[in-house]
Amino acid sequence: MSDFFYRQAKVQLPTGGSRIRNNAYVAIFSDGDESIQLLPSPATSMTATYNPNGSGRPAPLLKDVVVKLEGDAGSLRRVEANFTCYDKESFDELEATLLVPGSKILVKYGYVGPEAPSESAEHEFRVYDYSFKITTANYFECSFKGVGKGGTYEQNNINTAAAFPAKKFVTNYDFVNDTTTIQNIFDYMDYRIQRDGNKGTVRSMGNSAFAPKDGISGEFTDGSGKFAILEAPEKYNSPVKLEGGILTDYYLQYVQFKCIINWLNKYVLYDNISDDSIPKYKLKFDPKYSGIMCDMPSGKVWSADPGKMLFPYEKNRPENNYTAMSERPDDLDDFKFISCDKIDRSGYQHLQSDSGLVPGMGNPEYILICRDLMRTVQAEFNAAATKEKNKEEESDKSTGGMILNKFMKAIFANIRDVSGGAWDFYLDQDDLDPEVIWIINRRCPGAPEEVTALTLDPIGGSNGIRSLDIAASVPQETQAKIFGGSPDTVSEQEIGMNVIQQKDVRVPDQGGAAERVVKEQQNNARKGLNDGMYGTSAISAAKAALSVLVGEMDALERAKKGQFNDGNDPAQLPFPLSFSVTLDGIEGFRFGDTITTSYLPARYTKATSGLKIVFTVTKYEHKIANNDWTTTVTALGRIREA
Repeated sequence: MSDFFYRQAKVQLPTGGSRIRNNAYVAIFSDGDESIQLLPSPATSMTATYNPNGSGRPAPLLKDVVVKLEGDAGSLRRVEANFTCYDKESFDELEATLLVPGSKILVKYGYVGPEAPSESAEHEFRVYDYSFKITTANYFECSFKGVGKGGTYEQNNINTAAAFPAKKFVTNYDFVNDTTTIQNIFDYMDYRIQRDGNKGTVRSMGNSAFAPKDGISGEFTDGSGKFAILEAPEKYNSPVKLEGGILTDYYLQYVQFKCIINWLNKYVLYDNISDDSIPKYKLKFDPKYSGIMCDMPSGKVWSADPGKMLFPYEKNRPENNYTAMSERPDDLDDFKFISCDKIDRSGYQHLQSDSGLVPGMGNPEYILICRDLMRTVQAEFNAAATKEKNKEEESDKSTGGMILNKFMKAIFANIRDVSGGAWDFYLDQDDLDPEVIWIINRRCPGAPEEVTALTLDPIGGSNGIRSLDIAASVPQETQAKIFGGSPDTVSEQEIGMNVIQQKDVRVPDQGGAAERVVKEQQNNARKGLNDGMYGTSAISAAKAALSVLVGEMDALERAKKGQFNDGNDPAQLPFPLSFSVTLDGIEGFRFGDTITTSYLPARYTKATSGLKIVFTVTKYEHKIANNDWTTTVTALGRIREA
């Protein structure tokens, strides 16, 4: 089985015993223009090299350059460089191009000569930080930091009118029906729901009140996706709810997750961006790695907080409903409870309704996000902005700025919370296609794929390896048990160790939890939400029950199904192994590459053949200094069951 954090490495390691060193080069160019080389000095004459400005001092010296790949999923490339200017004239020239935030540069590095053990590389960066100091010899010691092309999406403000249509929408249905003009994505969401969803009843005609037919759904007329509207339970409340009018019930308004993404693409990030100086991005669900695992051993993942979102399945599934099926009246319209089965099927798409993703996976585009959740996220960001304003910090925050990355993280955090941790999304970016920001589910196993770990040989002298470090540490939970803290329990770490040691040890019953019938627990938790009027305590109980469903799989089962996130889950390896290797400079490693070493201790290999433990590349660093190029790769150990 494949997953996003378990990829086939494609880097071409050098073969044979010869090592080519001290013939590396690195050069920095202005604004991506290779005709303007800034560092090192392109001088070709003695005078231009040692006395370019008539000051008796040499041309600037590029001391070292470091290119790193880091971030949540290796999606952020950075550069750091140090150089020395020996006179003020040289400093003034380079200061204007390199020591200015926002300056664009191109960095190229590789090997020179007829034989090169690695391909060369080049990357564009945008300077975001710099420093310099004047020495006692009146030299200028300078440094700067840059972020890779595309990395600036972390600074995009989405809380802006941008290119949204200047349409009016109702902020309160109270006879006067106050209106205002769309200012951001949250306003546009209200506008679309009111325009396309407020239908089906006499009171909704003319938009005089927000009183649509209970369960109405359909396609937004802008083609962004579908909506669904349900009458809220009698005592359900929200501080950000839209008042529907006098003697009008309150309605829960949902939009598909893909609607939010489409609106961001169209009005904030891409389609309507005409200014060439503004970076353009497009959010996309990764077709291979954004799928959601809906089916657990004892049932499907359901929403533990339907006031925030719904996870719709095919009709009459128990996960669709928040009261016992036997207790529901024949006429659903006469009973106020939340149920996906009340949604009009003409506009209904359930999570597993198509095969556009990996077989067996649900489609996250069809998660129904509640309008109140979106408004709550907005309110939290505005409150944080007001707090910053009161501190008189960073004036741009006082305008209520909302950074794309932080906004998406807030939505992802809510999905993770409401799904019991079953679905864990984040943003990933491929620097080869920096305009696309991929939405990835850390817990998506992806498509079946044969992956062979790339073997690094530290003693054969054939891979250009300079050093290799493997380190293990014992978790505090295991240490505590040895000291007598909990002698009768078996932790996830120990389950993992049993996998490695090929033992079959059953987990003791912990407080009777193992004897519970998980399916019944889920049904009771959903009914408890309805009976508890979807209050805080009922939601907490529902999340606890759902976590049992999601956590049914043991370490071995999780390994088989790619459920170990990005390598940081302590359950996947009993004594977590860290892995670091420094090689002769080589281009081609990627985040998620699967590697191993021929020097792996016997405990971590199978008794017959093959590997129990492989390593996932999490970051790398290239350093070029004094014509020497080194590459340091960092990885984390993971259990893999063939």
